Amino acid sequence: MGAAISESITIPSAPQSYHRMFPLHGLGLSHVGEFIEAYGGRQAFEGWSSEDVCVKIVKPLTERLQCSYVDLLRAIKHPACREGKKADVFVSHAWKCNFLVVVDSLLHHFADRLDTIVVWFDVFTINQHTWLEWWDLESTCKGIKDIGNTVMVLTSWQDPVPFTRAWCLFELYCTDNKEGCNFEMVMGMKEREDFVATIHAGDERKVVNSVLAKIDVAKSEAGKEDKEKIHQKVMESVGFSQLNSMVLTLMRSWVIEVARKEYDRRKNTLGDRHIETLTSMSKLGELYQLQGRHKEAELLFKDCLEIQRAVLGERHPDTLTSMNNLAMLYDNQGRYVKAEPLYKDCLEMKRAVLGER
Repeated sequence: MGAAISESITIPSAPQSYHRMFPLHGLGLSHVGEFIEAYGGRQAFEGWSSEDVCVKIVKPLTERLQCSYVDLLRAIKHPACREGKKADVFVSHAWKCNFLVVVDSLLHHFADRLDTIVVWFDVFTINQHTWLEWWDLESTCKGIKDIGNTVMVLTSWQDPVPFTRAWCLFELYCTDNKEGCNFEMVMGMKEREDFVATIHAGDERKVVNSVLAKIDVAKSEAGKEDKEKIHQKVMESVGFSQLNSMVLTLMRSWVIEVARKEYDRRKNTLGDRHIETLTSMSKLGELYQLQGRHKEAELLFKDCLEIQRAVLGERHPDTLTSMNNLAMLYDNQGRYVKAEPLYKDCLEMKRAVLGER
């Protein structure tokens, strides 16, 4: 699909100020697949990072005209870059990550909007030849806020490289939902399924904390000059501690959203009384409890316990776990009158089922 851009192309001259502005335009996400096919197909890109794609294809392709790849598309009026169309989404990702995995994650996440979504993807949107002449933190932050939607691509939830990169964390800082900006985390289908399965199979507290423990803006890496500028900007504004807190809040919200969507998916496909749906309901409640969102947790725990009693019986291990979860929630809130009878009933049934020892 698609063909390489002719080297004889010319582009209209633009005011000098245009080349010193944060570009708000992007390209249709569906075109990225066309780009890959035009320059050798997936096999040619195998093992390449985003930086490799920039150095090996984008920069040589745009060298003569000293422009961005998106500007080339705009010059030939390619439908992937409609004139005057601002990007719908700012894509935040680490340049060392696998380019194909990043692209596949975006394609999966936006599958229902593939024909219309326009993304700000730095490899393609930025003029890779002149950006150092004008790039600064203020224009970047303003541009991200103007776009209003940020997606961060995690190629691996167990090794979340963007959490260790200063630029990615700064981009999260710029995505302040108090100013109406939206944030989403993007993973490929298999990576997302693995994350959900791990939460459901084990101790969700350990899983979540292992992800969040990677976040520390003060230890984030970048090029020496960029790192110094970003860290200075952070210290002059909110400070490292507050920014860490902001990023953690965004990430906790994302974890809840992943669990909620999985619960909704199971409820819609399997029914609200299926054991896998009940497991999802319980895990979502535990995540709410972990984040101190007690009202949401209580509703889920109570509904889950009621359905499990009806479907699995009073003495089923899952029913007893839900009973204990609800008791612990009341206990942690100091609602001992409600917690005590649940603890007693749970203990009595466990003794009957498992014995004293």
